[in-house]
Amino acid sequence: MKNLALSSIIILLLSGCSLSLFNNFQPSSLPAASDKDSYSWFRKDAGRYLFQSSIDVYKNNFSGLLFVKPLEESYRILFITETGIKIFDMEFFKDGDYKLHYCLEEFNRKSIIKTLGNDLSLMLYSISENGKVKMMQEIDGRLIVKSKDRNGTRYCTINEKTNKVDDLIRTGTLSNKVNISFFSIAGRQPDSIRISHYNLKLKINLTKLDEIATEIPK
Repeated sequence: MKNLALSSIIILLLSGCSLSLFNNFQPSSLPAASDKDSYSWFRKDAGRYLFQSSIDVYKNNFSGLLFVKPLEESYRILFITETGIKIFDMEFFKDGDYKLHYCLEEFNRKSIIKTLGNDLSLMLYSISENGKVKMMQEIDGRLIVKSKDRNGTRYCTINEKTNKVDDLIRTGTLSNKVNISFFSIAGRQPDSIRISHYNLKLKINLTKLDEIATEIPK
């Protein structure tokens, strides 16, 4: 269970009124023998990840199965209903770009796709690829890494026991503040993931399903 101290950090960062309190960040490189990808829960050598998924967009709810497929230079994410209707199919790249391969008409709104693309890209690639990070160590056994991308500032909390991300926060404009929380029992794969926005009616809940496969369905 996440402790009260970490929860308080998240609330302060999302509120946007207490960023000046975090003044211990110093320019730094990542720890030795580590790279940005090593903190992600999504390993490149995995076949694919399957989640029971629920996406709330304003007053609409979409539920079904979400597949995450690591590719050589990207990730592919497919979201389908349990009856096999494809909702969206997107590809995500390390530089923050993404490509929409398909989207159901009812879901295909520019603002929704942009927000969804930014959220899922953040979920896959935890630390910005701009090559510069600032780190604050430590708060209750967690390393706080601050980095920037074109959409705002990222705060990434890394559990030093598992060497994986516990929480991701991106702050920017008021509507661009998002929190991604990863929950894991065994510390090897995320059992569940929760994505929520501070001032936007978009929530994503993912629960890991046990499944072995190597291809994304057509």
